[in-house]
Amino acid sequence: MSTPRHILVFLALATFCGCAGLKLPVASRPAEESWAIVRVAEGFDLDEPGDAWTFRTPRLWRIAVDGDRRFLQMAYPPERPLLPGVRRPQEYAVYNKFEFRSFSLACYVRIDRDPSVKGRDACILFCRLDDTHFYYAHLSNFTDDFHNNLIRVDGDTRRALLPADPNRRPAITDQNWHLVEVIRYADAGTIRVFVDRDKGGEYAAPLFEATDRTYDWGTIALASFDDHASFGRLAIEGQARPAATPPTGDRPTAPAQAN
Repeated sequence: MSTPRHILVFLALATFCGCAGLKLPVASRPAEESWAIVRVAEGFDLDEPGDAWTFRTPRLWRIAVDGDRRFLQMAYPPERPLLPGVRRPQEYAVYNKFEFRSFSLACYVRIDRDPSVKGRDACILFCRLDDTHFYYAHLSNFTDDFHNNLIRVDGDTRRALLPADPNRRPAITDQNWHLVEVIRYADAGTIRVFVDRDKGGEYAAPLFEATDRTYDWGTIALASFDDHASFGRLAIEGQARPAATPPTGDRPTAPAQAN
């Protein structure tokens, strides 16, 4: 039997991502818990998103092609009004095969709206239990209490895990591709996010680094608040178990059409 497209040899993806240096923080877990180290590689090589992905608004998403690069694109800005309740990323693509605990993630990210407009963003969600309980890394072109930060969403509230720092380097300020890495070590509660670590120099240190143990297991999602963004060459390695319940959302019935 051939290996499913959504579960490939991790090192193959790490090679074309340029992220083979990721180190997985392996934690001990009680023997009665059923989990395994899983390596996921997603090159988005199908003509439309596969069944490993669930979307809040399927018609906004498609597989796009730019030269020899294929990627998952939220092709249109999310619709208004925003979701009711606590402010949080409005649109998302959930990787629905597994829940992850301690993991390393690498993904290329591009913001597709005009980056000169304040607040353009893309997000990586993780430890996601449902629509209002998860962490997210907010990748933006400026910093305030919640932009360009690590956020925990707790039902009807949200909390920034880092103090606002006007000197924090903006995560993404253009419409180019950027390598984003998220490393979560659940036992210690540590979360580290790197942007363009492969460039070295000032980028070698984590852009975000925090400690929080509120959420343990959960799914991973690619998201944005109210912009449209693209995500390419995703790699995840970590403690995984089958997702307990299907995530909220649906799958596209047909790929979105370009503007």
